[in-house]
Amino acid sequence: MQIERKDLDNLTAQLNIKINEKDYAEKVEKKLKEYRKQIEMPGFRKGKVPLGLIKKKFERALIIEEVSNQVQDALNNYIDENKIKILGYPIPSEKQAETDWMKGSDFEINYDLGLAPEIDIDLSKLEGITQYKITADKKIIDEEIARIKEQYGTFEPLEEVKENSQLIGTFTNEAENIKSEALVRMVDLTPNVQKDLLGKKKGDTVELQSSDLFKDPHKLMIALNIDYDKVHDLDIPVNFEIKGIFELKPAEINKELLDNIYGEDKIEDEEGLRKYIKENFEKELENISDKRLFNDVTDKLIETVEIDLPKDFLIRWMTFDNEKLTLEEAEQEYEKYLKGIKYQLLENAIATKYDIKITYDEVLSLTKSMLMQQMAQYGQDISDEKKIEETAKELLKKEKEFNYFSDLILKDKLIQLYKKEIPVHKKRIGYQKFLDLLDKKNEGMMNKE
Repeated sequence: MQIERKDLDNLTAQLNIKINEKDYAEKVEKKLKEYRKQIEMPGFRKGKVPLGLIKKKFERALIIEEVSNQVQDALNNYIDENKIKILGYPIPSEKQAETDWMKGSDFEINYDLGLAPEIDIDLSKLEGITQYKITADKKIIDEEIARIKEQYGTFEPLEEVKENSQLIGTFTNEAENIKSEALVRMVDLTPNVQKDLLGKKKGDTVELQSSDLFKDPHKLMIALNIDYDKVHDLDIPVNFEIKGIFELKPAEINKELLDNIYGEDKIEDEEGLRKYIKENFEKELENISDKRLFNDVTDKLIETVEIDLPKDFLIRWMTFDNEKLTLEEAEQEYEKYLKGIKYQLLENAIATKYDIKITYDEVLSLTKSMLMQQMAQYGQDISDEKKIEETAKELLKKEKEFNYFSDLILKDKLIQLYKKEIPVHKKRIGYQKFLDLLDKKNEGMMNKE
């Protein structure tokens, strides 16, 4: 077998692979003999079919299969041995030597390679990046305090429905076979329904329309116990029989409640609770801030780092990678695809320059940690560390799962690198203002598209 490389330009190369009969003949002969032992034909016992008949029936298919396998192995080995950085994978050249696959014994095949460009990135020179310190403002702390008061509050029965009442009742519609017990909060209902229910008493039945019942369709789905696909188009009358009317009396924030929730003497009063909420919430917000930093750096790199790519090769490669894609469709999709491949090249260049490595032990440790978190959420036993490790190792045998956890670790290492190497502008910002900032950015991106 011979392989010759021809550079078509700075970004594409062609590999010419020549295979003659001696490269594959021995393996094909061996497979034919194996076939002979297994195959039965009319007039011949198993294993006694003449080799000539076996060859006539199977030899050409086996030659094509063996040549294809050897070509793929040769391509991969040549690329690895010569340390060629490529985009995607090799694809057959448009122009091929004349090869008779059905009769020939020597074969010649050309493959095109898209060459990955050399990229040099100096993160210390990247400008215009802001690292946000997101603070928990008074509004969000007040909302959390209100949630705690409500969660640990008590229900007191009422004689009639008021604006902030909570109702227990039954929704029915015989035609749709609906009979569902539900807890309903007045604040979740539409203004029209609130008006219909105000002043009603236990035992009263009110006819309502499903399309104008809850502000949120998902709450209608839960209340009527119907499927997600059905709820959005549902417009039927339903009867609601009131079986109980209650008013939630919020809990008082005192030492007894705080000891019960957080442990004895951990938090003394509401002021201490506000401090605790602020600190914990801001720790969670660090992850949101880090994600924004990562995305901003990615966008800035894609925008500012010039990367030359073999457009014609990549468009052809897209049609090989997705057989349903025509050449014309690939040309239309190319710009969207471009951002992803640029990011991958930039990520690889950064990882190489700054010596970012990921070990199997790191991947295993993260996998075990996330498994334990998931198990704890569902109340499962997490004391058997050996069993959890075995489960994690089994999961990581799947390439897709291994890549998923590896990518999480790589992303975290990149974030820490960006914080260290990039001269970021640090800015404190309230949570709501940060959300507004995200909305503006997303709106800008949509307008660009």
